Amino acid sequence: MVRNLVYRYCLCALLGLVGFNCTKDYPSTAPYTPTSDPNDPNRPPAQLPLSPAKRLFISNDKVKLGIDLNMGGAITYLSEAGSSENMINNYDLGRQLQTSLYGGPYPYSVNGKDPIYVWRNLGWNPVQTGDYYNHPALIVSYQQTSTMLYVKSIPLVWPLFDEPADCVMEHWMELRGNAIHVRSRTTVNRRDTTQYEARTQETPCINVNAPWYRLVSYTGSEPFTNGAVAENTNVDATFRYGTENWVAILDRQGRGLGLHKPNDFRFQTNGYPNATRVGGEYAIESNYMNSNSFLLIDHNGQYEYEYSLVVGSLADIRQFAYSQPRPSTAPNYRFTQDRQGWYYYNARDKGWPVQNELTVYWQRADSSKANFRVCSPLVFWRATDLPKIYVKAAFQTKATQARLVWRKPDDIDFYDVPERSLDFPIVGDGQVRTYELTLTGRNGWDGIVNQICLLNPQNNFEKGSIMRLLSVTTTP
Repeated sequence: MVRNLVYRYCLCALLGLVGFNCTKDYPSTAPYTPTSDPNDPNRPPAQLPLSPAKRLFISNDKVKLGIDLNMGGAITYLSEAGSSENMINNYDLGRQLQTSLYGGPYPYSVNGKDPIYVWRNLGWNPVQTGDYYNHPALIVSYQQTSTMLYVKSIPLVWPLFDEPADCVMEHWMELRGNAIHVRSRTTVNRRDTTQYEARTQETPCINVNAPWYRLVSYTGSEPFTNGAVAENTNVDATFRYGTENWVAILDRQGRGLGLHKPNDFRFQTNGYPNATRVGGEYAIESNYMNSNSFLLIDHNGQYEYEYSLVVGSLADIRQFAYSQPRPSTAPNYRFTQDRQGWYYYNARDKGWPVQNELTVYWQRADSSKANFRVCSPLVFWRATDLPKIYVKAAFQTKATQARLVWRKPDDIDFYDVPERSLDFPIVGDGQVRTYELTLTGRNGWDGIVNQICLLNPQNNFEKGSIMRLLSVTTTP
C-alpha cells in the first residue's frame, strides 16, 4: 500500500474513492501538512521502529524470494538469481508485497480506538504486514519446503493502534521457473454484520524500490498480438485497463517484475518523485502497482485470489502472460458459489454464503441517490461476437422493465443513454425465467465492451422489490 502523505489524492484514486458513479462517494480527506507543533491535534504520533528482519527464503536458478515473519509473512525480498539487489520496498509496514483489504464503515473505530487522522477514511482496512504504527501482524503458523512457503496470519487494521482485524489471511507461494505463483485466502469473521459497499482492493499491492520506475502495461484493443505497450514514469495514480491481464515495473535496463492475474483487467500504478532513481529497500522512495478489482466483503465471507509474479525482461513477462489460459471473451456468469466478481452500487443482497443465485434487493439502498446498479467486473468483449445475452432471473416487483447498461473503455462511467442501454420486459411474479436480450444491430453495441450492469429504470415501483439472479450468459 502507498503510505505517504504526498500520495493523499492518489490513494483515493487507487481505492476507487473518487471519480466513478459505480463506487460510493466517500468523504474526501482534507489536505494535511505535518507541523513541528507538538500540540497540533492532527499531528501523527511517532511510529515504532521496524522489528528486526526474520526472513525465510526459497530460490531456484531464476529467482530468490523471501518472506518476513516480523512483517506478517508478506513478501519482503525478491531478486533475480545471482543478484543481491532486493526489488521490494520495506520502508514501513504498509509497503512490501502483500494483501490489503477494505470495507466499511468510514471511519472505523473499535475497542475504544479511533483511526489515525490522516487515514481516517480508509475504513476497515486489514493489512497483512501490520499497522501504521509499525506493529507487526501475528503469525499463526508457517511451513517451508525447497520450492514453497505457506504462512497464516492475523492482519492488523492499518489506521488503528495495534488492533487485530477480525479475519485470517493465508498465503501460498510456489516457485515455478522465473515466476512465483501465489494463492491468497482471507476468512472474515466480523462482529459488525452490516453489508457495506464494495471497494477496490489491493490484491495484491506491490511496492518496489526506486530503481524500478518504468510502469508498463498493454491497454490496447488487440491483446495477445504483441502490440505496443504503454509506459509511464510520471508521479500519478494511473488506472490501467490491462487487456492482457498483466502490469509491470522495470528498471533502466528493462528488467524487473510483472504481475499477472488471470481474467483480471483492472490494475493501478503509481510512482514516487525521485529524479535520481536511487534508493534501497528502507528508503521512503518507492514505486507501486496493484490489482484492484471491486469486491464486496461480507462479515462472514471467504475470499480467494491467485496471481503470478514474473521476474525478468518485458519479453519474459509478456511471454508468461501469453502462455496462460486466455481470459473469457463472453459472459458466462453462473452464481453457484460466489458473486463471480459482481458488486453493487447503492444496492445490497442477502449476503454470504452465495447458493446458486444472487438475491439482490432490487431497490436503492439510499433513496436520495438517483439509481442503483448491479455491476459485472471489468471485461474485454467484442460486441460483434455477442449477438445476444441471456439473463436468467426471478423478479419479485411491480416494475415491468429492467435495463442492461454497458460501458466502453473510453467511458469514465456508465451512461444511461440509448446508445449504452437496452430496456427489456420482465415479469414480476417471482418465477425464474430466462430473458433473451438481442443486441445485434443496436446503436452503440459495437467495438469493445468492458463492463455491464443491470438496474431498475422504474424507481417508482421499487419498494420491496427483489431480483434473484442465477446467471448471465451467451447461451440459454
